[in-house]
Amino acid sequence: MYVCSGKGSTIRLLAGVVFWIAILLGLFVNRYLVFIGALPATMLIISYLTGWCPTEMLLEHFGANRLVRVPKR
Repeated sequence: MYVCSGKGSTIRLLAGVVFWIAILLGLFVNRYLVFIGALPATMLIISYLTGWCPTEMLLEHFGANRLVRVPKR
C-alpha cells in the first residue's frame, strides 16, 4: 500500500494548521479571529469545485513536487 504525499497533502496540512490557529486565536485573543479559519475552508471548497487552487500555485513556485509515493510499512 502507498501513501501519496504531494502538494494535495501539503495543502490540506496547511489548511488544517491555519484553521486550528484561527480557533485558538478566537478562544484566547479575540472571538472574531475565528473567521480567519474561513479562508482555508473556502479555498478547499473552491479547489474542489473548480480544480483551481492558489495555494497549489504558490507551492509550485517554491518547488513542491507534484506527487511522491512513499511506501507504507
